[in-house]
Amino acid sequence: MVKSKNQKVNFKRRKIGAAKRNPGGYRVVIKFLISVIILGSIGFGLVKLKSMFIDSDYFLVKGMDVKLYNKKGAMRTLSLAQIGDKQILGSNVFFVDLNELKQKAALAHPEFKNIVIRRLLPNKLLLQADLREPIAQIRSDRYYLVDKEGVLLPDVKNFPDSDLPIINGIGINLAKAHPFRSSSFEKGRLDKALTLINEIDSIKGLSGYRLNVLDISDPGNFSFYFKDRNVEIKIGNSHFHSRLQVLAVLLAQLSSDTGKFKYIDLRFENPIVGPR
Repeated sequence: MVKSKNQKVNFKRRKIGAAKRNPGGYRVVIKFLISVIILGSIGFGLVKLKSMFIDSDYFLVKGMDVKLYNKKGAMRTLSLAQIGDKQILGSNVFFVDLNELKQKAALAHPEFKNIVIRRLLPNKLLLQADLREPIAQIRSDRYYLVDKEGVLLPDVKNFPDSDLPIINGIGINLAKAHPFRSSSFEKGRLDKALTLINEIDSIKGLSGYRLNVLDISDPGNFSFYFKDRNVEIKIGNSHFHSRLQVLAVLLAQLSSDTGKFKYIDLRFENPIVGPR
């Protein structure tokens, strides 16, 4: 019996098809094994990373560097003990809540501003901040330093600082209020007083005079004295800049004769000079 060509062709096709199916199966097995090896390696690596970064003592916080800058750019370095938050010692450096730590530092140290906290790997933190600079001192039970934003600084003095103007007339005992906050007392008057101090510093014609005492006990009529000038200057509680410009011209005209006058009243269109 002779086989037809069609039968040969069909037989060969079936044989070839069967031979091709076997290598494909091996490839699937090999790919599966490679995937298992890769996933196992990743899992093993994650376990090792956890052991390295979380369970290891290598990344436990051992301290904090605190660097403070003043307006001259000079730097002071404090320790963690001086900052006062020792609770973070021994914590994992990656799990320290930097925002919470920043809020605690700002609350405990109102003299800090522009606070930035960073991680210093492997086991330290870095706090950098600018130091608030006092521009005046509030007279209460003692003398409280205050910066241009009205923030009371913790450096309270028993005697006045000769380099800073004194603000009189705050109607509350600051020792009984929170000593490091200005929001609990007459903030409106204090803000205006600080505005007046800044305005005085901005007038070129008054650069030769140093503010000594600023009285804000009467909210409608602030008055002040320059150092070594026993003349009360009444300025009201508004239009500080224009009234101070008038004062600069008037003082230049009076020159050394200012000692003959008891007060200068700037609240009106034409200033009033009162003799002694």
